[in-house]
Amino acid sequence: MRITKIHSVTDYGRIASGKRIRKAADDASGMAIVNKLKATANGTNVATNNIRDGIGVTKIADGAYNSIVDRLQRIRELAVRAMNGTNSTEDRQILQDEISQQMAGIDESAKNTVYNQMKLMDGSYATMEIASNPTGKGSEIKLESARLDAIGIAGFDVTSGRVNLDMIDDAIKKVSGDRSTLGAQANGLAARERVNQIAYENLTASQSRIEDLDMAKASSELKKNENLQAVRIAMFKKEREQEAAQSLPNIMLH
Repeated sequence: MRITKIHSVTDYGRIASGKRIRKAADDASGMAIVNKLKATANGTNVATNNIRDGIGVTKIADGAYNSIVDRLQRIRELAVRAMNGTNSTEDRQILQDEISQQMAGIDESAKNTVYNQMKLMDGSYATMEIASNPTGKGSEIKLESARLDAIGIAGFDVTSGRVNLDMIDDAIKKVSGDRSTLGAQANGLAARERVNQIAYENLTASQSRIEDLDMAKASSELKKNENLQAVRIAMFKKEREQEAAQSLPNIMLH
């Protein structure tokens, strides 16, 4: 009787690694599919991190917009007060001094709102590209300038008593509109982040189904093979013993 090798080092190696495919010889087409899935999954994961960076940009810009709108509202209050005929020239100058401070604060916010050393609201970036999918393409963040001239209030003055309140109202409308657009873009990025997370889970699950070993089945199969091997060895030993016993009388006769 010949003993055949039922299991090999490869079987143990697969169980130890937990992988059904460890090299191309195990399943060439399966490995090719796994590599494509892995590349897409890794790209999706990086794209998700890119999106989170983009969301960080929108949060910083939104905080600046909030401050700017508050300052514009205060300027409007002061402007309405300056329109009152009971104010003296000195009173209107005092009001203008605070308005000028608020305007300087707006311009400061526009010039110094930064993310990773990039100025977001001074007109440097009309559009920021966000690589939100694994191909490197994806979304955009539009970043409008919030400088005084861009929002239309450069040189606003109330000292004469003749106040153009529409300038402030238009600035509030513009900044509010820009902020609303930014919020919509942030919501779009958040939605894309959720899509990417689901895609990553599905891609890694597909990769696992192809590449990973069914541990329970493999362990059961290996145990079965080991038992068969043991039975064959026992049978082989028994056959040898019987052959030896049969040959013994012949040896004694000689």
